[in-house]
Amino acid sequence: MKRGIIIIGHGSRYNYNKWVMDEQKRRLEERGFDNVYVGFNETTYPLVNDVLGRMASDGIDDIVAIPFFIASGLHITRDIPGKLGIPTGSSGGIVDIGGMKVNIRYEQPFGNDPALAEILSERIDELSGGKGKRGIMVVGHGSRLTHNKDTITFQAERLREMGYGDVRCAFNEFNEPFVEDVFDEMAANGSDEIIVLPLFISLGAHLKHDIPGKIHLKDGMSEDTVVLHGRSITVKYAMPIGSDPRLTDIIAEKIRTREKA
Repeated sequence: MKRGIIIIGHGSRYNYNKWVMDEQKRRLEERGFDNVYVGFNETTYPLVNDVLGRMASDGIDDIVAIPFFIASGLHITRDIPGKLGIPTGSSGGIVDIGGMKVNIRYEQPFGNDPALAEILSERIDELSGGKGKRGIMVVGHGSRLTHNKDTITFQAERLREMGYGDVRCAFNEFNEPFVEDVFDEMAANGSDEIIVLPLFISLGAHLKHDIPGKIHLKDGMSEDTVVLHGRSITVKYAMPIGSDPRLTDIIAEKIRTREKA
């Protein structure tokens, strides 16, 4: 059997998501993995279906499919399995791609991996001014399913266990509490500094345009001092985590585990 890897990204109108995926591909290749491909669920090319066809034409008949997502959701449970040709809710199967029988092994997102809390912890330490009362917001996209909220809640709890105080979850859409509500609660409760940690893969419309206004920042700003409730509050907005090399380590371990199965 000829083995290959497809890293699957969400896709975006912006180039950031593609850059993150290509960077992870490059790092996997540096670690000695062969036949690494990148495909996207929507918006960005190449799409998953097209990449599968290319892999089959290259003679690859054993594929490990890695969704490069923080948490499960409709894309993971419904959309991507359909594009891979495997049953919804399954971990893979034998599919026909252009007349070739291909074994696909489908992985899950990495939202509960301890490395995510370590990445967030480093962001907090880098951004913290160390003066006054500090609030920390772990921000998720939100989802109609429970997975995203569960993941964000899990990582926030990990930060509390690591000794960080006043860590709260917030969501851009679908789930409560919403970003703007949590931010205003922290401001009203006396926070002198609010660190906002988006648990997202890459920059996109939500991080560039939606969330900044909800935390009283102008688009493109990562830090500012705002006046709320008669006090000055320093707001610090972290970058998404998708380019961190520790995520490459997580992918590599998933691949090795699947290859042993």
